[in-house]
Formats: sequence, structure tokens, C-alpha cells
Amino acid sequence: MKVPLLKRPAAWVGLLGVVLAGLVIYRATASRESLKVQLPVLSSVPTFSFVDQSGAPFTSASLSGKVWVANFIFTRCPNICPKFTAKMGTLQDRSKEQLPGLTLVSFTVDPENDTPEVLTTYGQKYHADFSRWHFLRGERSELERVIRDGMLQPMDQGDGKDLNTVVHGSYFALIDDKLQVRGVYRFSEPGAVDDVLRDARLLFP
Repeated sequence: MKVPLLKRPAAWVGLLGVVLAGLVIYRATASRESLKVQLPVLSSVPTFSFVDQSGAPFTSASLSGKVWVANFIFTRCPNICPKFTAKMGTLQDRSKEQLPGLTLVSFTVDPENDTPEVLTTYGQKYHADFSRWHFLRGERSELERVIRDGMLQPMDQGDGKDLNTVVHGSYFALIDDKLQVRGVYRFSEPGAVDDVLRDARLLFP
């Protein structure tokens, strides 16, 4: 007669210990390249031409050859954006010493309101280093194409009256030097910044 697994906790504990030990040994001995291959290619970011918080042109070519992290916000956001932007600020601070080559990009989903001047003020509020952290706006249709199709994140302007109905992504997107999305991370998870930094490190030469 087969004994139900739930009635054999000692066996589960032993098996879990073996698996965890194997993962530790694997990560300790695997080469950087073998780990890098394991990050899936989820999608590709299409070419785009936007402007940044200074009003200067900022295109997809500006990010070619760079490893970068994107998030999705709007400055009038009454709910998650302040926390999401603050977490991006934590990523900026943590990566300054660990991965100074990491670029950060915040895409507004409210381009009609978020002018370069508004984005500059917003970035300054969160102590953004504009040499590494860029705030981008563009035509709504182009933003939707890049955000929805390229980075697989939701974007919807809502009913136009209640700001709580505006929809945008709540995940960091990690993009490699070929403009390929290699990971997404829910910003509200306690270990989100650690996870982004861990995987981003694999994408650098």
C-alpha cells in the first residue's frame, strides 16, 4: 500500500535539504555564462523615439549596448506609484556601488500631463541621478506599443476622470544590451531589488 507523502515529513525534509544543497553547489560552481543563458528572453523592446525629463530626444538606440531596468509610473498617481518610484530609488542607491553601469528608465503612462518639466520635478523629489535614471514620455500610441507589446506590461488611461482607474505595470522589467526583456519582478515583493541586482549582474560582461 502506498504511503501518502504528507505522512512522511522526514523524507520531505531530507529531499528538500538535498535539493537546496544542490542548488547552492550549482550556483557556486556554474560559470557566469551558463547562469546568463538561464535568464529567458521574454520579449524584445521595439525601437522608439521619446524625450526625457530635460526635453532632449531619447531613443531606443540610447539604450543599445546597456543593461537597464524599466518601471511604469505617472506623477499624479494616487496609489502605488510613490512606492514604486521609491523602490526604484532604492535600486538606484544599491546599484551605485554594486553595478554603476546599470541604467534606470521610468516610462510615464500619462504623457498628456507629464511634461518634461513635471517629470524633472518628480524625479528630483525622489533624488534621481539623471545621468543614470531617465524619465521618458512620448505619444500615447507609441508608449502603448513599447510598454504593452515590447515589455508585456499593462497600460490603460482609464475613464479619464478617476485617476484610480489608470492602469499600468507594477513590475520591474530587466532588459539586456540587445533590448531583450530578461526578467520581470513584482516591485512590492520584499526581495525585488535583490532579485533585480542578482540577475542584472549576470548580464554584464
